[in-house]
Amino acid sequence: MKRSRGEIHMDPEILDEAVNNEEEVKAKNFPARLGGVFLSPREAFTEIGRAPSWVIPFIALILISIFSGWYLAQKIDTRTATRSALEQAVKQGRITEEQMNQQMAMVAAAAGPLIAVTSAFGALLLCLVIAGYGKLFSMAAGAENNFKSLFTVTIYAVFAVSIVSTVLTVLILQIKGQTSVNNTSSIVASSLGSWIESVAGADVLPKFIMMLANAADIFNIWMIVLLCIGFSAVSKKLKTATAAIWLGGAFVIISVISAAIRSVMGA
Repeated sequence: MKRSRGEIHMDPEILDEAVNNEEEVKAKNFPARLGGVFLSPREAFTEIGRAPSWVIPFIALILISIFSGWYLAQKIDTRTATRSALEQAVKQGRITEEQMNQQMAMVAAAAGPLIAVTSAFGALLLCLVIAGYGKLFSMAAGAENNFKSLFTVTIYAVFAVSIVSTVLTVLILQIKGQTSVNNTSSIVASSLGSWIESVAGADVLPKFIMMLANAADIFNIWMIVLLCIGFSAVSKKLKTATAAIWLGGAFVIISVISAAIRSVMGA
């Protein structure tokens, strides 16, 4: 059969492949991408980089942060610490006992919503700072990427780690039947510091060293690994090892400064 002039004939196999590729791209919705972050992060982040969409994962991150903050607010013993501080203020004559009782009532009513909102805002700020830092060191390393891709990768990485840590925290508290905790970092023994404390006690090492050990946390390390893979996957001329140097170095510096300040202040 003759073809008219200008008619383009395409191989049916090429058409089928194009249709299949289009269907594959469309199939990468939020649950599929999140599953990929857990099972095959480089492939998932590469696909995210082709079509970064941050709105749905961002909403999910905010919701899990609010739930985590609200749940822990029901478990953290804020009344004891607050009462101790207010009683000290009463002894010093800065407030009366009646004022202390009024402030205790306000703290009891506002603790849950305040912690939930603070957790959500903290998650947003964390993602913005990490993505912004990623853009800065990418420019310094001569890599090519855009902020939207880095921000989307960061949200997925933070959400993946947050959902696992939150689920483990809830399960452990429910199984143990704990109704009150004083230290949230001790719930899931995921840091080197918690392991040292469980074996040898909290006072076996100087406070500064113990705080550094607490920073060596499985969830922190996992998040850094995901960020390194993700940033390199959505960038040109950025190797995973280069991202690891920048992200890991920043984490070490921040951990050392934080541990030094908290040890001096006695936190």
